[in-house]
Amino acid sequence: MMRGLLPQLVLRVLAAGLLTVVVAAGWVLWDTANAARQDVQTTARRVADAIAARPDFIGLAFGGVAPTPVFRDWQQFPAWTLIAPGICVEFGARDQPTHRRCGPYLAAEGAPPAWFGWLAGRTGLVPDPVAVPVRMRYISDARVTAMADPGVIVTRAWARTGDLMRVAVGMAIGGAILTGLLVVRLLAPFRAILRGIERLQRGDFAARLPNLRVTEFDRLSTALNQTAATLQEAQAMRTELTRRLFTVQESERRALARELHDEFGQCLTATRALAAAIAQSGETTAEDGTRIAEITGQMMESLRAELSRLRPPDLDDLGLRPALERLVADWRSRVPAVRFGLELTGEIEAVPDELALSLYRIAQECLTNAIRHGAPKTVSLRIEVADAITLTATDDGSARHDGPIGDGYGLLGIRERVDALGGSFSLAPAGDGMRATARLPR
Repeated sequence: MMRGLLPQLVLRVLAAGLLTVVVAAGWVLWDTANAARQDVQTTARRVADAIAARPDFIGLAFGGVAPTPVFRDWQQFPAWTLIAPGICVEFGARDQPTHRRCGPYLAAEGAPPAWFGWLAGRTGLVPDPVAVPVRMRYISDARVTAMADPGVIVTRAWARTGDLMRVAVGMAIGGAILTGLLVVRLLAPFRAILRGIERLQRGDFAARLPNLRVTEFDRLSTALNQTAATLQEAQAMRTELTRRLFTVQESERRALARELHDEFGQCLTATRALAAAIAQSGETTAEDGTRIAEITGQMMESLRAELSRLRPPDLDDLGLRPALERLVADWRSRVPAVRFGLELTGEIEAVPDELALSLYRIAQECLTNAIRHGAPKTVSLRIEVADAITLTATDDGSARHDGPIGDGYGLLGIRERVDALGGSFSLAPAGDGMRATARLPR
């Protein structure tokens, strides 16, 4: 199905031209038939009037010799003054004509095609004969019958129609081609505007359209540039707000982790020491002390895990590489049935602190997402630092289609963090599982 504007326009112009050709050809056929009908009527009336005025003119009208010498000069009387070209005249009694004469005509080169003759017969191109009664002294019930020669009329109609159709069809095709060329030229600004809209759909708000030569297109280009500028400003504000939000969030996490470590951690440590002392006292409460020590130990393990989630200590103390290795090691201990892999290439240590924290959070959420939403046997994490930073997390769990970003807070957080850093994120099926890819500028 042809849906392009240019092909549709060219075809419609061509169809309109061909329809005009058909209408014009129909008018030519009608005009030819009408002219033949008038010729038949005029010829019949002329011959009848001439015969009625001069009874001895019978011989002159039909090529004979006048019986009276006074009419001998009519021997050279040209037939076309009475009989129209392509018209034949018969004279005599009803149903018994005794004289016949046809008007002169120039034979056309080539016969019309058979289909045109068939069409002429069905459309009434050849008129019916016309009979005019004539009062004669020697012939009773005399009449003049004029009839059109079908061959002459059809040939004449074909000559006129054929020339018209050849010229008109050529003009229709030429007009359609010329219209297509003009439309291609005229729609050039439209294609530029369409490319600008497509860039906006891809999130490229920095592109601007040039001034266009067509007033309407230029107004549309100006409106599109203003829209792009507004979206670019809104995106910049959103990115800055998101960046500030993550900065504040990490600051709050750092402060909360410090408070939990300094206050809650010390209290748990003291409680555990007291419980150990009670357990070693040998009193009846020794068993309760042991139980308190166990519970305190579990609470300290939970606190250590939450502190790691709030602020990874290895990231601040040792750097990104040890923090990622510790993250993968923790997952190996927590889910021993799954094989975790880690591959780090490039200058990992050269990643700035703020970017390193975001990279760690993205890796943390990608591993969590792989375990939470699938049943993988293998999960691999690969980070490559080059001109840009590429993080790829692949699992062999069940393939899952990436839904709207609001379907999961983890996925939403990754996208927002990546967008705030000016990068890109994608999640798509890969083999038997999923592949998450985040690209961040350095």
